[in-house]
Amino acid sequence: MNIKELILNLIYDDDYIPMTLKELEIYLKADRYTKSAVKDIVDELVNENKIRISNKKRIMPLTDDELNLIGKISMAAGGYGFFISDNKDFDDVYISRDRLNGAHNNDKVRIKILRQKETSKNAEGEVSEILERANEELIGTYQASKKFGFVIVDDRSHPDDIYIEKNNSLGAKNGDKVVVEIISHPKSGNPEGKIIEIIGGKNDKNIDVLSIIRQEKIPTEFSKQTKKELLFIGDEVGEDELIGRTDLSELFTVTIDGRDSKDFDDAISIEKNGDNYDLYVHIADVSHYVKRHTALDDDAYERGNSTYLYNIVIPMLPEKLSNGICSLNPGEIRLAITAKMTIDKKGKVVNNNFYESFIKSDKRLVYDDVNDFLEGDNDIYDDEILKEKLRLFNEIYKILRKSRDNRGSIDFNFEESQIDVSETGKVLNIEALERGPGNKMIEEFMLIANETVASLFAYMDFPFIYRIHEKPSEEKLEGFKRALNAMGYNIKGNDLHPKDFQNILKEVEGKKEEKIINMLMLRTMKKAKYANYNDIHFGLSTKFYTHFTAPIRRYPDLIVHRILKYFIENKLSKVNQTSLESNLEQAADHLSITERRSEEAERAVEDLMKCKYMTRFIGDIFDGRISSITEFGMFIELENTVEGLFMYKFSDHRYDFFEDSLRAFDVDSKKYYSIGQEVRIKVINVDLVKREIDFYLEDEDEIISQ
Repeated sequence: MNIKELILNLIYDDDYIPMTLKELEIYLKADRYTKSAVKDIVDELVNENKIRISNKKRIMPLTDDELNLIGKISMAAGGYGFFISDNKDFDDVYISRDRLNGAHNNDKVRIKILRQKETSKNAEGEVSEILERANEELIGTYQASKKFGFVIVDDRSHPDDIYIEKNNSLGAKNGDKVVVEIISHPKSGNPEGKIIEIIGGKNDKNIDVLSIIRQEKIPTEFSKQTKKELLFIGDEVGEDELIGRTDLSELFTVTIDGRDSKDFDDAISIEKNGDNYDLYVHIADVSHYVKRHTALDDDAYERGNSTYLYNIVIPMLPEKLSNGICSLNPGEIRLAITAKMTIDKKGKVVNNNFYESFIKSDKRLVYDDVNDFLEGDNDIYDDEILKEKLRLFNEIYKILRKSRDNRGSIDFNFEESQIDVSETGKVLNIEALERGPGNKMIEEFMLIANETVASLFAYMDFPFIYRIHEKPSEEKLEGFKRALNAMGYNIKGNDLHPKDFQNILKEVEGKKEEKIINMLMLRTMKKAKYANYNDIHFGLSTKFYTHFTAPIRRYPDLIVHRILKYFIENKLSKVNQTSLESNLEQAADHLSITERRSEEAERAVEDLMKCKYMTRFIGDIFDGRISSITEFGMFIELENTVEGLFMYKFSDHRYDFFEDSLRAFDVDSKKYYSIGQEVRIKVINVDLVKREIDFYLEDEDEIISQ
């Protein structure tokens, strides 16, 4: 324990009697060398708002109320914000625009409560003090004039344009996309900033996507040292690299991926073993090439994962590895980590083994063809061995799927978006994408491999990195129950289990509201994350889960491979478990953040692409389904997965919102609207900057009669 932690623990001890600085120094037996350090630490804790100094110069702990009312501001697009307390158990507080008192996104603030929380409404508050300004770097468009300029911020949650002195413009031209750093917050008027980077001109190719990448601070360049290290990695596996590895190159092995995939990090093999099945999941041995404490490793860790933005991919690893020596290309010897699982007819893994192996993939298969074969088209392939193996894969897939279904695993059934984008960023088409049996089969094999690896280390109680998914919060559950009730469904009880959610999905399967309920249920769930401790994975209804199967594109999998190698090589006893535990805690937090960062970028780009696509349909009429109803409007999803908002205030009719039943009532036409209901809309506006689409609710009878 360091001095700072010691002082904090002392001050927050129940038996603590407030001391002056001098009394604290005496208590700590500080000599003349450490007295200045103690003073600096106390000053630091005061500045961090972790303690306070009383009028009588005594060092005081903060009360629970004082602690709860210190946190950060999270701005919303409407110009208002929410106060997020440093105490994670304290509910968010709504702060209206006129009560932010100059606070911006991520500023650390102290607030006061103006109105307490009600059953369905957040508490309301006001910023009373800005404790620390966020080091804001904002993305926007530069508007130049002769002597000064402004940056119009892309993030509409930021309430102000940024004033730029001419000498702080970095030579930006009118319309350039730029990164601006705020340098001052005057009490009145706009914040002042300086441009620190010019992303590109307004007409540059993919400038809108590049701006989102920069906004999320995703690294796009590999370091010079990484590029040097790549020179020492060969293009082929050397004979010396095979020494000591298990030879699995004679196993009939295939990869199954999308038609456009270029990196293949998983391959599968199968053999019948009496009444059981031996399923082999081979994963590219990335850890053989990416060694700890190298520049290559540092760059991969900083990215945390690959980010896929349609026509732009930001890989975790350089192409020489991801598409080259690590990719399990057909007909080429490749290094792998193999999980061999013997699975019985009930879907239970009755035995497992792990190998540092080398393999040679026999076939590179694509999902479309495999899906057709599994759905009955025997003419897709003429290789009888391949056909037999695919039938065996399908058998064990169905067994595993049934086993997971029996334990209550939640399988969402909603359509993803298939968005076709040209190299220049033009959106060619958007449609719903359904997963075929081949996609589901590979997913099932990866799930069982991940569970098997996690179970191994959980039972050994050895430091490890897990993928956990906690139960939904009470507040989210209540909202989901209300939405279900509004659609005529019900979940009974308070202590809900995955099986309860699974039963609802089965009940709505094939019905018009299936898609909406799947989406609402997904929004109810907490976000899965990485952790250095084991906990449930609620969605999969399993006690043990990790990520092992994608080390080319996910860094957590690379960590798992390194620990698994210790086990395979009988070196666990030589590992410093205390140091590993600490490193895993830090890594889990970091990698959960990088994952969210990529997801935010991917979601923003998806919204952008949908907006770009819908600009050509302004004035056109579509059929859709109500996906959400709020006090200000209805969100409506079209068949192609595009979602837009119909706002009551832009209608000629008056609307009432009934929160208990989540319904809207058109006062003039006397019509009720419910979640899941089919409606007809007109596209009236698309905002590419806000990434929002506005709909107008059409009168169906009127449309039909025209």
